[in-house]
Amino acid sequence: MSANVGSFLHRWAQQDPGRAGIIDSGHDDLVFSYGELGRQASRVAACLLDRGLGPGDRVAICTANGLDFIAAWFGTVYAGCATLPIPAMSTAHEVAFRLQHAGCKALLTDADRSAVAHEGKARAGTSSEVLLVGDAIASATGEAPPCDTPPDSPAMLLYTSGTTGAAKCVCIAHESLGAHTQALVEQTLQLTEDDRVLGTLPLTHSYGIRTTLLVPFYAGASTVFVPRFSPSRTLELCTTHRITWLPGVPTMFVAWANEDSQPKPGSLRWCMSAGAPLVEDVRLRAEARLGAPVRQAYGLTEANLTAVNAPPDRAVPGSSGKPVAGVDLKIADDFGEELPQGVHGEVLVRGQNVMAGYLDEKLATAHVMRGGWLHTGDIGFVDDEGRLTIADRSKDLILRGGASVYPSEVENVLAHHHAVKDVAVVGKPDDYYGEEIVAVVVRDLDVTARQLDDWAREQLASYKVPRRYAFVETLPRGASGKTLKRRLRDQLVSGELGAERLPPHRPAQ
Repeated sequence: MSANVGSFLHRWAQQDPGRAGIIDSGHDDLVFSYGELGRQASRVAACLLDRGLGPGDRVAICTANGLDFIAAWFGTVYAGCATLPIPAMSTAHEVAFRLQHAGCKALLTDADRSAVAHEGKARAGTSSEVLLVGDAIASATGEAPPCDTPPDSPAMLLYTSGTTGAAKCVCIAHESLGAHTQALVEQTLQLTEDDRVLGTLPLTHSYGIRTTLLVPFYAGASTVFVPRFSPSRTLELCTTHRITWLPGVPTMFVAWANEDSQPKPGSLRWCMSAGAPLVEDVRLRAEARLGAPVRQAYGLTEANLTAVNAPPDRAVPGSSGKPVAGVDLKIADDFGEELPQGVHGEVLVRGQNVMAGYLDEKLATAHVMRGGWLHTGDIGFVDDEGRLTIADRSKDLILRGGASVYPSEVENVLAHHHAVKDVAVVGKPDDYYGEEIVAVVVRDLDVTARQLDDWAREQLASYKVPRRYAFVETLPRGASGKTLKRRLRDQLVSGELGAERLPPHRPAQ
């Protein structure tokens, strides 16, 4: 098989052109075969080549999930260019930054985003050509199959969410993307051409494109794409299309666990949650509602899907499971030395899922890849069977009076309160303690800060209990579904978000 990951689609387009590749639920369940998808991708590739683009060039893609994105993404890699997916809801300012920073020669978009794309190009002041995907397909003078590409050639560029600092552009090579996808399909996820996947995740995100496009296409499976997330509609689609595998993020599983307007799907083999920690109570309720195991996975843009707690391995509460084949991980101290099992430390990763580096940022790449290991900035531990459990991001760790407090532990306790719908725990600068613990809560029922304080003190050591509570309608989240904790911290510091301070606790007599 060629190093060019375009072969995922091209192989099925040649071997079984009539096989269903995608089903577009937003357009009356329109079915597109692998043969048709392959033809459209080959025409996009021919269009790019006709315009003088080729290996080494970068092409941005800004479309909705579905047919246009697939034709654009695979057409770009067919031509040997690197893809740069841009979130569909991006502003012209955000489009301009990516076009300029990555030096894109072209931007493929759809009619709904054409105006933003053109404005983004104008703001960037670049010569990037803006093309509608449909026009690229129609104007091509022929078809172009996947070209031969060096294994280390970049296939995809993805910007980090920027939740811990300035966004960086992550470069992912063809060889890395191909080998990791193969390991996921054949060993960890065990998907086959008989599977049907529900595509609820954005294809512009690393987790979404791997699980709902690249993995199914490698396996020859079918993906049912959903234009926008609705718990009721997605459950209906699971039943109608007999979905067998369901990847999502924790907020989706919360919504599914609480959705009671649809019958329980009967075809799901298992479901996977990633992007943020999944509270055990939510996992169990989602399992009961979906009628299938719900398991957790761990990864980041720089090293997507590092570990998965996949069946048939037993479910371990809070665990992200064992490393995917071809991936090594270790837990290390501040000096990079490996720590014993069960001891908290930084998660270090190396292997075929790790990025080639940050675009045009050699110093940043060298820093994060010290000693040949990707330093993730996440805190975790491994058990005696090699399963990984993430405790927190190191930058989310709260240091109160010299004691380390892991926000996820506090969040898990508060999330079990019947009146709490969602919660994020962050640290706020404090003159005396260094940081004070603040819980930002979305209420499902009426509850006071004192009641939550009583609940937390029953289950947490006193130094871990929040001293302040803020009540909000929703928590801010990034495109990947992660809570934007830095934004919450900034709002608390500026006073934009007020937090009720509880008086000193007095134990009951």
